[in-house]
Amino acid sequence: MLTTFKAFLKAGVRNPSIVFWVFAFPLIMLAMLQLMFSDINDMIRVDPQSMAVAEDSNWNAASGAAQVVKALAGERDADGKTIKNNDQKLISIKQASGVTEAKRMVADGKAKGYLYVDDSGALRMALADTTVNSGDQAVSMSVTALDYALQQYNETGQVVSAVAAKNQAAMTNPQVRSSIGSSDGFMKQTSVTTIKPHRFARYYFAMLGMACLLGATISINLITLTQANLTALGIRASVSPLPKIRQTVATLLASWVISFVCMLVAFFAMRYVIGVGVAGREPAAVLAVAASTLMASALGLVIGALPKLTTRAKLSLNVVLTCFLSMFTGLYGTGAMALGDALQRKAPILARLNPARQVSDLFYDLLYYDNYHPFFTGLAVMAATTVVFVLIVVAMLRRQRYEHL
Repeated sequence: MLTTFKAFLKAGVRNPSIVFWVFAFPLIMLAMLQLMFSDINDMIRVDPQSMAVAEDSNWNAASGAAQVVKALAGERDADGKTIKNNDQKLISIKQASGVTEAKRMVADGKAKGYLYVDDSGALRMALADTTVNSGDQAVSMSVTALDYALQQYNETGQVVSAVAAKNQAAMTNPQVRSSIGSSDGFMKQTSVTTIKPHRFARYYFAMLGMACLLGATISINLITLTQANLTALGIRASVSPLPKIRQTVATLLASWVISFVCMLVAFFAMRYVIGVGVAGREPAAVLAVAASTLMASALGLVIGALPKLTTRAKLSLNVVLTCFLSMFTGLYGTGAMALGDALQRKAPILARLNPARQVSDLFYDLLYYDNYHPFFTGLAVMAATTVVFVLIVVAMLRRQRYEHL
């Protein structure tokens, strides 16, 4: 059996399709996802926008306007000193003596808009036409955030004026004054995990599931080498004294070794090049790669052992099956993700039987759970799936007979 294993290992490595589907394809997919998500990160980026500030009489009369604008620019007044703020900067300030000069700065392209205080004491924003019609998503995000901040300031000012008009003494209460503009009682930011996961980790894990199943092409190609009706080498294997069970095990091990090495390269590229982590559980992730590639190799044996199908038809069937199963992992976008989650809620057993979902869930369990119980449960399910696949392929190959060679 060792000789057969070595022969199949060499045959698999020398196959050009394996180099692409099992080694190159996952790396190409990683590069494509990285390029796609980097564009999305650029779209949701908030960059400071250059804004002129009209410091006229209305501005000087509004005591809180200067503090708000300095906070939006990343500065704060504390004990009479201006200090830097670590919060997101929305604007960079261009001082102007009044609205007229601020408009001139906008017209000259020195600012994308200007801030001013109107006669009612409200803080307003005016934007250049080029800023309003800009197709830059970073500009749009920044302007939207700035508009929301100004709206909050104006609404808070109206509330303070209404409270002061009805109960002037309340404004002297330190608790009341400190609560003005605060939303701490309504919401609190917290984390449900011990680490900050990658924003698009689920897509990368789904990609690993798809890549693992595509790695079944190795075992499909190798198992056809033992079938007399498909290859000349299969004729020799059929009349050899080595039992079918040993041929199957040698084929499984050879295809698993190749697939495991290739997928391990893909995982390390995802982890250390792209930066999609697994909460510091890299050794467990390597175990997940080993179990996933073994299960995928066993699935490939089942497809490869199907009678009355050519090798090309079997490979095509594997690609179609992989693409279909990957839909329920959420790889194809939010719609597919919602479909997979709905299946998980309504038919959890059926979702568990999905080999692609089994792979992606293993890495998901490592990242999002604070203990290994879900991970080991997933490993147990994957091991049972692998055993079932091996039993099926042994039964299929033992029943295959040839009328003539």
